[in-house]
Amino acid sequence: MLHTLRKLAREIHRRSVWQVVAGYTLFWFLAHRLVVALTDLLGLPLWTPSMAFSLLAIGLPIVLATTVAQGGLPGLRIEDVVDPNELEGLTPEDVHVIPEAHPLYGVTFLTWRNAILGGVMAAALLVTSVVAYLTMWAFGIGPVGSLAAQGIIEPDDVVYVALFEDETGETELGGRVRRLMEVELSRSTLVDVMDRSAGDVGTAALVIDGEVRPAEGGYRVYARIRMPDGMVLAGFGRTAETEDALADAVGEIALRLRERFGESLREIHEDEGRGR
Repeated sequence: MLHTLRKLAREIHRRSVWQVVAGYTLFWFLAHRLVVALTDLLGLPLWTPSMAFSLLAIGLPIVLATTVAQGGLPGLRIEDVVDPNELEGLTPEDVHVIPEAHPLYGVTFLTWRNAILGGVMAAALLVTSVVAYLTMWAFGIGPVGSLAAQGIIEPDDVVYVALFEDETGETELGGRVRRLMEVELSRSTLVDVMDRSAGDVGTAALVIDGEVRPAEGGYRVYARIRMPDGMVLAGFGRTAETEDALADAVGEIALRLRERFGESLREIHEDEGRGR
């Protein structure tokens, strides 16, 4: 494994800054698309592609800094332990050891081996986070546990969508967000949305309420899941830059609500793929 990393580091070393950055950008795009595909196929948490994108974004400046710092030098350091058998038949040019007189002699951080190992650790962090989340979600553990796994709701339970409080001064927005949320949650295969004229709100298993606030020239929509007695179980928010974007913001919140309910993540992704 170590020998393979060294070979990869030496090959990267021979490339220019722009070649390395272009190669990483292509890798970034392909890796993110792969994560998106796996998320839809396997029913992974909705935040998985975003976390993968963030980790890949963090890697870009590290790769760029390492490329500039190495400046044509190899990733192998003079203090590395090298198996003599690996050096048989190699010339000094093949070995690529940083000379003691060079300013980077002894530098242990900005090396290609560390950059590659950092990428491996980032991938491990993503996998560990997803596995931990799915375990907690499936078994109803902690704040991310699904409400179905916790026994708070059961299939075909009814949820009531209350009127959203309008803090923007535009009296129509609260009612509009409520209607949008009712439509989005009606797509759920786990719960049913209560008809407003059907009866007492107290018969609902859960109540969805929230508010619409002004934010950065747009609107901030916030929705809460609470018990009929008022106890808040979870909350999610999204920002809409324009009034026309409210539908998308409410749709994204509804997906998170359905995930917290305990609906199949694969079904949620399929619904999202159909454009809701």
